[in-house]
Amino acid sequence: MSDGENESSGEGYSKLRKKLALRDDEEILLVRRPSIFAFMPSYFIGLCVLVIHLFFGWAESPQDAEWYVEAFFLFVKVSGWGGGAGFAFVMLFFTWLNRLINHPASGRWMTSILLLSSFTPFLLHIDDVMRKFSDSTFEMPISWNFTFFGIFWTVIIWGITWWYQRSFLYVVTDDRVIHHQSFIYERDGLEFLHEKIVAVMKRRTPIGAMFGYATVYCNIGDQSHIATETVGGSIGVSPDTSQSKGISKWIGRFFFMITYQRTIKVDRFTPDISFYGITKWEEAKELIARLMDENSAVTKAEEQLQVQKQMVELMSKAQGVMPGDDIPESVGVEETAEPTPTDDSLDDLDADMDLN
Repeated sequence: MSDGENESSGEGYSKLRKKLALRDDEEILLVRRPSIFAFMPSYFIGLCVLVIHLFFGWAESPQDAEWYVEAFFLFVKVSGWGGGAGFAFVMLFFTWLNRLINHPASGRWMTSILLLSSFTPFLLHIDDVMRKFSDSTFEMPISWNFTFFGIFWTVIIWGITWWYQRSFLYVVTDDRVIHHQSFIYERDGLEFLHEKIVAVMKRRTPIGAMFGYATVYCNIGDQSHIATETVGGSIGVSPDTSQSKGISKWIGRFFFMITYQRTIKVDRFTPDISFYGITKWEEAKELIARLMDENSAVTKAEEQLQVQKQMVELMSKAQGVMPGDDIPESVGVEETAEPTPTDDSLDDLDADMDLN
């Protein structure tokens, strides 16, 4: 039984209703949380941090290695000088590279943690700087160690990722769809009625196909899933080559071509606006699509038309007239003819109106 099923049944049901502030007559139809595999890039970043720390702490040059291997391990050895201060630049490069790729695990909080792990060697040597420029005798109670801080920052990354993943809760009731988040504190949620949904979209990655999860998005027409993305890089080269001649002109064109930027619109489904990386996504998609169809304006108009037809049929049956029959003419009613005025009556009328 999944986490969502456990929350929608048993002792957690009343607690869940209170958390979501549901009405007394509102029924919970489905509960889902993101799958652990949906945040796999964040767990992978934590593993990379551990591997980098352990490699720089344990790496030793093999015997009779080639010159380029010796040069590489010399770089590894130099990075540990100054109590690991050189290693900080390696971690800063890894942080920059992770931010540059722009994948789901390159957000602000992941970048902040990677920056803290990068500056840890500098922070642990702040006491040396203080003693050098002052009469302070302060000493840090802990020294730099590759293995310890590799495990420490990996546990931090994995722990926050798990907490962040568990903070999202997706609920479908008979009236609305609810996106709820409680990370550190209760965040602003997203709620909308089924009649607001104009389309149900599905996004499934190759990893999602392997591990059985997908993202389901309810489009309510606000374009919240549309994001702009810049493709290309720039080093400040001007495309104006009108004053250039010969080889410099072609060099300018070449640099402009490789640094050209363009902005495109892409679909980006985030955990706060979609059923992000949920398992048993087929059930959720079918349920939402059915509720969307049942509550759409077209369906409601057809239901109203059907009700009107039934009312007409009931009224016809009550009057003894079946639909399609001709209405009989009235029986026992004699038509009264209006008297036609004659010439004598007109003369009498003229006499009465003679005022002379």
